[in-house]
Amino acid sequence: MVKDERLIVQNLGNIRIAFVFQTVCILGILIYDGITKGITHVTDNPLWLVLIGTSVILGYLNLRISVDEYETFNTKKQGSYYKNVIISLVIGVVFSVITILTPQGTIRDSFVIGGVMFLCFLFSLTVVYYLRKKRHDEDDDE
Repeated sequence: MVKDERLIVQNLGNIRIAFVFQTVCILGILIYDGITKGITHVTDNPLWLVLIGTSVILGYLNLRISVDEYETFNTKKQGSYYKNVIISLVIGVVFSVITILTPQGTIRDSFVIGGVMFLCFLFSLTVVYYLRKKRHDEDDDE
């Protein structure tokens, strides 16, 4: 185990460079496939799932940093959790309506897309809500 903070930061920098290189290579492969074989081949490629999954995981891991950074600038009281549920529901309904208004849109597709959007936004807003609540409770204890 490395105990020197300078070496730990250097190691994290190396991991970051490798991650950026890997992401650029995956994007290059997907763009090449998109140009030569068409966009439908890109979304069928397993690298597409790796890229999307990595982006989602990185986004959720960065939520804690974003919430902590936001808390230093904004000290207003935490809102109600039900507000997050209603916002997520509205977003899900909007995407459902947009889906059903497309030429190939079916009711089944609109429910699936609306439900997925509702759950994704609800999960994200729930994580942010509890991180802010935890941070607020820690500040109250001090």
